[in-house]
Amino acid sequence: MPNGEGIKAVQTTFRILHAVRDTDGSAGVSELANHLDLPVSTVHSHLSTLHDCKYLVKRGEEYDLSHRFLEDGGFHRDQTRLYQFAKPKIDQLAEELGDKVNLVVPDHGLAAHIYISKGAEAIETDTHIGIRLHIHSTAGGKAILAHMPEERVHEIIDNRGLPQHGPNTITSRDEFMAELERVRQEGIAFDRQERVEGLRCVAAPLPRDGEKPDAAISVSGPVGRMNGERFEETIPERIRNITETVRIKLRYA
Repeated sequence: MPNGEGIKAVQTTFRILHAVRDTDGSAGVSELANHLDLPVSTVHSHLSTLHDCKYLVKRGEEYDLSHRFLEDGGFHRDQTRLYQFAKPKIDQLAEELGDKVNLVVPDHGLAAHIYISKGAEAIETDTHIGIRLHIHSTAGGKAILAHMPEERVHEIIDNRGLPQHGPNTITSRDEFMAELERVRQEGIAFDRQERVEGLRCVAAPLPRDGEKPDAAISVSGPVGRMNGERFEETIPERIRNITETVRIKLRYA
């Protein structure tokens, strides 16, 4: 729960929503109340209100998230110039490379994947549109972090930590700051099985306004496809070309 002042009822609502999500819509009022250590009457009131507002659906005695969240998030995303200009290029790159191509933005110290396009050879992973991942273990996240003010980077690390995910996750603050300096110098970021064993990713920053990027485009795939010259040179060069094209459109269109 975030620190500072807030409206307790709203915080409770979101706790309940997250619990509904985490139980995959298979929990009823009593189960959610036990899970959250809240009175049954409180949980029932919040669930009923969310259902009336069409943010939950009810199947028998169990609750699940409705697609209204998708409607709201999709509307917000589709109105942005970033998405409008980047989507066609991301689709083009996914078709050309055959891998998964992602549009990533920072969101409360996490890396939010607001669009994913899958090529013919893309493999299914745990990522989906809307997922927010620890920013330090993703290539897209590192591409963005590398160009943030250093104090903001330290703030994110203080709040989110550097938890171990894949076998090569960087968990040392000093080592991670050195990695971001390398990204700044090269203009490209790599995930070498830092988030998931067997997967690699490469990303380039995408400035929206001015010189500071607050988005990135990344390509991810299995180690068997993401290796050698293709991983180190070919894909990075294609991503650089794509991000430059989108950057120019954002600035002048």
